[in-house]
Amino acid sequence: MKRKKWFYRLLLSYFPVFFTLVSVLIVLTFLLISQLSHRETVNANSAYVNHVIQLIDHTMKEIDSMLVQEIESATLLKQFFASTQDEQQPYTIYEISKKVNQLSNYNNYIDSVYLYRTADSTVLSGNMLLPVSNFGDRAFIEQMKQVPELYQLSKVRRYQELPGQDTGTPEVVSITRKFPLLTGGEGLVVVNISLHNLERMLVELSNSSISYLEVRDGGGSLMLSSNPNGSLPGSILTEITSPYTGWTYRSGVHDIKIFQFFSVFSYIWAAIGVGVVLAGSAWITFITKRNYRPIESLINRVEEYAAKKNEASGKKGEDEFRFIERAIDRLIEESDTFRKMHEEDSQFRRRHFFLELLEGYRAIGREEWEQELRRFGMKIPGEGESMALALYEIDRYAEVTGKYTYRDFSLLKFVLISVIREVAEKEALPMEVWTEWTDQHRVAALYRIEGSPEACELLVAGLAEQVRAWVEHNLEFTVTAGIGAATGELAGLPPGYRTASKALSFKPALGLNRIIRQRDQSSDDSGGGLPYDSKELRSFAHAFRAGEPDWRPLFSDIFEEQRSKSFTRDEHIRLLEAIIGQLRRELSEFPEEIQNDWREETEPQLHGIKEQFDLAEDTEVRFRGILEAFQLRLKAFRESRSHLALMKEVKAYIEMEYANPDLSLTHLCDQFGLNGKYLSRLFKEAFGEKLVDFMVRVRIEESKKLLTGTSLSLQQIANAVGYIHDISYIRAFKKIEGVTPGDFRKSHAG
Repeated sequence: MKRKKWFYRLLLSYFPVFFTLVSVLIVLTFLLISQLSHRETVNANSAYVNHVIQLIDHTMKEIDSMLVQEIESATLLKQFFASTQDEQQPYTIYEISKKVNQLSNYNNYIDSVYLYRTADSTVLSGNMLLPVSNFGDRAFIEQMKQVPELYQLSKVRRYQELPGQDTGTPEVVSITRKFPLLTGGEGLVVVNISLHNLERMLVELSNSSISYLEVRDGGGSLMLSSNPNGSLPGSILTEITSPYTGWTYRSGVHDIKIFQFFSVFSYIWAAIGVGVVLAGSAWITFITKRNYRPIESLINRVEEYAAKKNEASGKKGEDEFRFIERAIDRLIEESDTFRKMHEEDSQFRRRHFFLELLEGYRAIGREEWEQELRRFGMKIPGEGESMALALYEIDRYAEVTGKYTYRDFSLLKFVLISVIREVAEKEALPMEVWTEWTDQHRVAALYRIEGSPEACELLVAGLAEQVRAWVEHNLEFTVTAGIGAATGELAGLPPGYRTASKALSFKPALGLNRIIRQRDQSSDDSGGGLPYDSKELRSFAHAFRAGEPDWRPLFSDIFEEQRSKSFTRDEHIRLLEAIIGQLRRELSEFPEEIQNDWREETEPQLHGIKEQFDLAEDTEVRFRGILEAFQLRLKAFRESRSHLALMKEVKAYIEMEYANPDLSLTHLCDQFGLNGKYLSRLFKEAFGEKLVDFMVRVRIEESKKLLTGTSLSLQQIANAVGYIHDISYIRAFKKIEGVTPGDFRKSHAG
């Protein structure tokens, strides 16, 4: 125990320092966590404000969208603005008043709605019909008449329906739309939105005694507050202005003293922490130096022994840690020796240099080339020597590797390398072949032959054919070889390697188990464009989504065009990705059950084929099989719905009555006795397309036939397909086709 007395003294000396440092670090960690908590509070507050903005903006946009839709489609509103009070029957006025009340009840945030007709200065609200001179909101109407914009969102104001109504008038903001939408000369439609209801929603969302939220208009006036009874003191943590309404949202907490405390003293905490660490370091240094004396005496005895050995060997001692230092030096020397041996490993260096030579990462001179050949024990090139490259690729690699264990397949790869070399050695001409695996399924063979590049390339093609035939007859797989352009210079090897790689990229189109030379490659270069007709692809995807039998011949046409051209593998992959992407978009409107089937089962199978195919014909067959299986499940899903037959009747009715200008969702509801929303949902479940979109598409498709097959004017064509106004027809046509009807007719003329 006496021998370890200094150890325990040293250990007990360090414990107080250790505990002190740990305690300080724990405190600092707590303060840091508090600082992070403050930061997260600010972030959470910002997220809350953004949520409120989105909610209020969505409410305002929803009300405006409803207003626009009603202005465009509501017949009663059009009747009100089309005639004067004397021309309208009392029942008509009553129906219009009911419509105004319906608009007022659209959601809880609408306080009231009224219509103003310019022709006879008449106002119609949900409660009364009166001249504007007797209307309590006359000043606002006169103000809106002077505004040139067709849409206006007012500031906070009080709405009076009758003059002199000073008490009980609600605070509102008003959305004003001029009628009609495009010109606005016939009157106004005013929707008053209750600030009280918006503030109640704000209070419900806040529901906290700590935080608060205020909404102010563009002039800085308070509109809404989560504390309607009065503001409490607090600091603003977040201030955001809505780009839609222009309102400013300010939020914070009522008592942020603790946050201020951490903010002010955050740097002080850091300074204290650094100071404690420095003080602890000085403390440890002092104690270590004081308690090092027993250890020092022991080291002195070691030094005396080392000095005797150094004198005997003629060396001079350095310091007390010489033995440790010498051991470390030996370890470093052994590590360096091992690293150098690893870097100079012949196999690694050989393959690395080979890839550099082929891929052209850096320029390799003649001298370095000969030096490396000597290192690898290869023949030094002579005058008049040419070089050509053959890339051998194992066909259907994924299937082949699935048949063998890793060890067995490695043996087969060694057999392939041996065959390439033996075939070259049997030739009468002197030659040298260098083989290296450039990928798991691809081996490169560099042939060096005396003679012209043309003769060299021809000979290499013959050798590759012998290798291909041997593999076909003796192994359970085949290979396809791409022959690169021969060259007499080292600088010509990278282009030759690219030529051979490109030759193999045509394997899906040209076939497996063959030799592909530069002359076999198609001269048609897409230049990076699309290797397919996007319109033809959309037609196929639409027919597939609708379950129409035409999808099969359209699918075959896509691949028939592919077969007529020699596409590279990359172009094949781009086509397959385009098919998958277009189908995904077309199926996005189906119910979640069908979309889950597509995402979780069908699409992964299609991607698996895309990644592993070798032949273009294989992809067509396998793609078709997977799509047929999905189509059967889609058909079963449709037939499981009892409404399928009815939806087919609706679809057939639209295709027959598309020219009827009264054809609309309301008309179809009356025709088939169904609610509008219910009818739309059933149609979308059955065909994966919105009913209104289908109606528009049928009309546009019929109009395209008239544009290309007749000389009718646009107005006549619009009327023929169910549009009363040619402007509506042109807008719908451009939305679907991307061009105007006039441009479409010009592009298909002649």
